[in-house]
Amino acid sequence: MQINPKIKRQLRWQNNFFVLLFLAVIGLLAWVSLQYEFNADWTNNKRNTPSDATITLLEKITAPILIQGFVSNENKTLAAEISHLIQGYQRFKTNITLQFVDPKIELALAREIGVRNEGELLIHFEDRQEHVLAATEKNLTNAIQRLARIQENWLLFLEGHDERSPYGGSNFDYSTWHDIMKSKGILVRTYNLASNPNIPENTAALVIADPQKPLLPGEVRIILDFLESGGNLLWLLEPNSEQGLEPLAEMLGIERLQGMVVDPNTQLLGINDPRFTLIPEYPRNTITENLNSMSVFPTAQALEFFGDDTWDASTLLETLPRTWAESEEITADVSLDPSQDIPGPLVIGLSLSRSTDDKDDELDLDTLAPAGNEENEQMLNEQRVIVIGDSDFSSDAYIGQAGNLDFAMNLINWLTKSDAFISIPNKTSIDHSLNLSKTKQMIIGFGFLLVIPLSLLLIGLFIWFRRKNA
Repeated sequence: MQINPKIKRQLRWQNNFFVLLFLAVIGLLAWVSLQYEFNADWTNNKRNTPSDATITLLEKITAPILIQGFVSNENKTLAAEISHLIQGYQRFKTNITLQFVDPKIELALAREIGVRNEGELLIHFEDRQEHVLAATEKNLTNAIQRLARIQENWLLFLEGHDERSPYGGSNFDYSTWHDIMKSKGILVRTYNLASNPNIPENTAALVIADPQKPLLPGEVRIILDFLESGGNLLWLLEPNSEQGLEPLAEMLGIERLQGMVVDPNTQLLGINDPRFTLIPEYPRNTITENLNSMSVFPTAQALEFFGDDTWDASTLLETLPRTWAESEEITADVSLDPSQDIPGPLVIGLSLSRSTDDKDDELDLDTLAPAGNEENEQMLNEQRVIVIGDSDFSSDAYIGQAGNLDFAMNLINWLTKSDAFISIPNKTSIDHSLNLSKTKQMIIGFGFLLVIPLSLLLIGLFIWFRRKNA
């Protein structure tokens, strides 16, 4: 086709129009990028995005948060790292403010806070503040959760009768559980009723964890009075271990069924001890609604509620139908005897609640319970009791098994009326380690050191030979 001046002008106009249209599209995309924000995290375990636990916590808190980062003006790299961390939080909570403070200039403030190294943070929440030594998501989220909790109330573990201790170092103690509660802002202490007969008024809940020696009648009376006055209780018991607490069971309307729970279902998961009880599913309950992992309960005892309408009783833990309560000594070939044993499903965990006029709880409703004033008042005026027919599940030996940790933390959150934190799971990390057998290591080494180099050499010789004979 012959190109005349007219066609040349048309082509020139088309090219100019295309350039203008292209520039207009680029400008429109630039404007859209300024108006809207899109983030995508394709890393394994979403390490550039706050965890589900952090996001849930931020959604529960409405009050503003001020974070001061102690970084010198010339340390741009560290300031950028902290800003990147806080920006992840600000995506889900817009009223978080980050403010950098140069510790070399603000010497008085840094000395007052106790800042020793750059990168430390000071978090301000309402009238409270907390010093964070290292700017990581774990440290920051735990600090915010501690600030949002009730700081005045204590969780008391009964002692003096060889109970399981939150400070003990044995596998049957609760030191791991205590450390996790402490990191979440839950204040824990042990309490001896013989030396301190009056339970403090700021007790969020009393914990009775498998006493090995009988309680004195006066101590039992103190516990009953504590319940009658509206106190909250967590009772962790073991099979055939009364220890003088029969009046407590009668007051709660709970009967401890004889024998130990046997669960043959554990053999399907490689557990050869029938005394271990698996709970793969949970009844609908505020405490268990967010639990997705099974829990493991060694040496459990079945419970039955026979009380009246004084207590509102709910089942927390129920075994599978194939289980039973064994009345005889448990051996490797144990089997159900319908004439003596109690067939499953069996209840091994109960929650009790009732209305009370106690309004001493100082929970910040606007911050932690935005569901509505009527619901908040009902929660504050509610007495709560939990009875679990096993005390091993939260011990150092078993708290890391399956969903035991989340279940144990949910119990404490519900008892201390921190319901807003029940839906916050404990973050776990994906295992990034790669374990290879010696055979696989030899195959990989042989492939990289010999197979691949020889293959490249042979390909090169083949190409050279073809070109030579072409």
